This record gives sequence, structure tokens and C-alpha cells, in this order.
Amino acid sequence: MPKKTESRPRKGILNNTTLVLGALALVAVVAGAAWLAFDGGSTPKRKLVRQTPVVSTETQVRVDVIDNDFTPRTLTVNKGAAVTWKFTGSIPHNVTDDRGAFASDTLGHGEEFTRTFDTAGIFYYYCTIHHGMLGTLTVKE
Repeated sequence: MPKKTESRPRKGILNNTTLVLGALALVAVVAGAAWLAFDGGSTPKRKLVRQTPVVSTETQVRVDVIDNDFTPRTLTVNKGAAVTWKFTGSIPHNVTDDRGAFASDTLGHGEEFTRTFDTAGIFYYYCTIHHGMLGTLTVKE
């Protein structure tokens, strides 16, 4: 008959499992601290400034795209208005409707994207590079 052996945990403060779990916890803490410090992006975070919504009756309206923000963020225009997004910041951005109604290329300082809105509705748009950049355009009849 084979000899029966018992498996007992090794005695001592640290064993292999404890070392592995400790190392994984340390890696998680360091990675989390780095993510909080750098947020995984190349641009620093900034505090979002409150903006007043803009209502315009003009046929040509401009939205400034400035370093991770649209100004104005909330805009109302009449049907038939042409909206121009002017890229004035130092970082490249784009303008993309969340339902695919329009999308610009990635543009840099001094470039523009213009679209004429012939249909009433609400358009929610954002920058696909910087997902915190959000804007709302309401087109009235």
C-alpha cells in the first residue's frame, strides 16, 4: 500500500502565494497612481468652466474649438444656418455627431469645419480624440 503523505502549508511569514499577491497589489497601486497623475493622455486635465448657452438668429455662426473645449458648448440656431467650428487651440481635435449626421477630419490650429443645417433637431457632438469634449446644437424650424 502506498504511503500516505499530508500536504501542509510551508511555515514562515512569506510563501509563494503571498509574494505573488503582494507583487500584484503593488503593481496595481503604482499603475493606479500613474493613471491618476497622467490620466493616460498627453494633455493635462483642466477644470470645466461653466458657459452660458448661446441662441443665435445669424445665418453664419462660429464655435471655437479651444484646447479640449467647445465655445459655446450649447448653441441654438435657426434651420438653414451654417455652423463653423474654428480650431484655435494648440491641440488637434475633430467634431463628430453621435448619430453620424456629420464628422470632420482631425484638424489643427487655424483650420475650420463648416456644415449647413437644413433639418431641425438636436445634435450632440464630441471630439473622438478627447471624449470629454461635448457640445449640443439645437436647430429650430
